[in-house]
Amino acid sequence: MKTSHGFRHTTAKAYLWLICAILLAWAPAIRAADQTRERIVYATFRPANTEIYLFDTPGSAPHRLTSDPALDYNSVFSPDGRWVVFSSERRGNPDLYALDLRNPASPRLLTNSAALEDAPSFSPDGKRLVFVSSRDGNADIYMMPFRPDGSDNSAQALNLTRNKGGDFHPAFSPDGRQIAFSSDRDGYRESEIYLMQADGSQVRRVTRSPDWDGSPAWSRDGKWLYFYSRREVGPGIYRIKPDGSEERRIFAGDALSPAVAPNGRVAFTVKRDDRWQIFSVTGDGTDQRLESDGERDCWAPAFDPRSGRLICHGSGADGQSPELKDPVPGPFLVDNRVKVQLPDRELELWAIRGTFPSLDPTGRELVFSEHFERLITSRLDGSGQRVLFAPDEPVWRPHWSTDGEWIVCSVGPTFAKPSAVVDIWKLRRDGSQKINLTGGTAANNGFPYFSPDDRRIVFRSGRDGNHELYLMNADGGGVRRLTDNEATDTMPAFSPDGREVAFTSNRGGDYEIYTLKIAADGKAGELRRITRSPGFDTHPVYSPDGKWLVFTTARGGLNDEEPLLTIFNPQPYGELYAVRLADGVVVRLTHNKWEDGTPTWVGMPR
Repeated sequence: MKTSHGFRHTTAKAYLWLICAILLAWAPAIRAADQTRERIVYATFRPANTEIYLFDTPGSAPHRLTSDPALDYNSVFSPDGRWVVFSSERRGNPDLYALDLRNPASPRLLTNSAALEDAPSFSPDGKRLVFVSSRDGNADIYMMPFRPDGSDNSAQALNLTRNKGGDFHPAFSPDGRQIAFSSDRDGYRESEIYLMQADGSQVRRVTRSPDWDGSPAWSRDGKWLYFYSRREVGPGIYRIKPDGSEERRIFAGDALSPAVAPNGRVAFTVKRDDRWQIFSVTGDGTDQRLESDGERDCWAPAFDPRSGRLICHGSGADGQSPELKDPVPGPFLVDNRVKVQLPDRELELWAIRGTFPSLDPTGRELVFSEHFERLITSRLDGSGQRVLFAPDEPVWRPHWSTDGEWIVCSVGPTFAKPSAVVDIWKLRRDGSQKINLTGGTAANNGFPYFSPDDRRIVFRSGRDGNHELYLMNADGGGVRRLTDNEATDTMPAFSPDGREVAFTSNRGGDYEIYTLKIAADGKAGELRRITRSPGFDTHPVYSPDGKWLVFTTARGGLNDEEPLLTIFNPQPYGELYAVRLADGVVVRLTHNKWEDGTPTWVGMPR
């Protein structure tokens, strides 16, 4: 009996340990299942599809090396000519990929991270890559081993610059001892050329000119640095000695992205005949020649160091220019692959080509502003589009009522003075019963937002000579002023319980996010500052439970040289971040070099 009892006791303990092990193994899955799954839909100003092209000879028809609906760009050859490394947004955010030209297959992912990785450059021995990444908060230059075996090498990446400014487009010297790069660390909205040792030490500035000097490229003998400049006294392609002497312009014009061929010719991107094309000149600027085929837009040339073949990125397979024009090219639903894990929930990020999106109560139908010209309703993928409102003036910031029956919006000029005439209109979801709620005030009334019970609307108005926050009944009556100061208060949004409003204000000197308590009778209460960071924080919106705010911000700085971005005409900053109101924890949501903004946050449809 004693032995039997001991056996039963031991067996019971074993079962107990087994059950605990199973529960511990299930715990992460249980926690994940219990977490809230939500969606942020936001507007993005990204160009349309670009692919990587290879030119065997100057001006010949190219071979298309990539085929993906996403953006592929900034390609470079390995020193032996076998590999092409490029940046691609096919997973939602920019990553580095490697393509084997000897054994064509799908590109191999090199950096498996949620951050931006861009602008790769090889060391002369082909064993290392330098590139730009935003993983530490802003654009820095990193170095990692090049091992194209499909593993994630970015875990071994070393941050070489660690600077609060943006560092861009690194390039190894021919002897591998130095790295040239551009940086805006010494000037707001301008960059200069810098040099550092290959380990990131001994950083020194090479150029000193107002405006943008960017994208350095070494001559084959290492005696010269070529770069583009947007300086007013003479834009073009320049060359300079690494010690900063003998600076000279070798090509006059609005040119970008120089690259040096094995024979010493310098190629660059320039706009000719309404297309971005690649031309080259000799090292001293003579003998201009077309390198691309002139049939598509092409950017960012690079050369095979052995054969002299040219690689670049250009218009997608359909030949459509990816430049931002009117209307913006490309599919309405830009991306919905990115998922971000917050401490208490998972977020799906849906990027669309529609400004100020707002969702109906089902979370399945959008209303948005199309180029500020008209209001459109559609499904989340852009299908079923229907024009709702097309006034003669700009129409923007629509917001759907909680019951789904009404939409409010602003009609009038954007970015206007307080005295400009902008009105708030209300209309049915089918576009009927249009009502001007602020007619006759002759002031800038904008950014309307319904309260959760649909009884009131918070908005921004300049009726008293300054942009302040106001509250009115849903029929336009009972107007009450909420803020009163000399600063600009704007972009308000109600909390889900209706007891608070989040908004943007520059009352502290910079545009930051604030919250304001609203009593049941509409009186303003406690004011609280939420963000404290250089760079505009704008367009705040609450999470469905009111615990977080999502907002657009410039705090991450630029992720690329601005002249390269203005090809596509986005705002030169704009990423999405979320802040937890209880403790101020901030999480970056998007990592790219395009403008992302005007978000809305909703629960997942059941």
